[in-house]
Amino acid sequence: MSANDLQNVHPLLADRVRLMIMVHLSIAGGPVDFNSLLEALDLSKGNLSTHLRKLEEATLISVNKEFVDRKPRTTYVCTASGRQDLQIYLNTIEALLKQVR
Repeated sequence: MSANDLQNVHPLLADRVRLMIMVHLSIAGGPVDFNSLLEALDLSKGNLSTHLRKLEEATLISVNKEFVDRKPRTTYVCTASGRQDLQIYLNTIEALLKQVR
């Protein structure tokens, strides 16, 4: 394992905020609404929206928009390919860290 192996990981996961979003969604066990993500990750609405859009465009997450009691509700889940890419990223980083130690 070498630093070149980082080329095999999804490039969007190299960003700290997107990585936090992916980890949060992957351990949530179900859909997470926008406001819960906003609170948990302590981001601005615009910042969170931008990162979520990039993850959605890459099909790492899926988005569901619906109305609940006449109010819009947007929820997010980590897709199967998103979980796989996250696992590859984490395994690669873990292996590199073991070499450094």
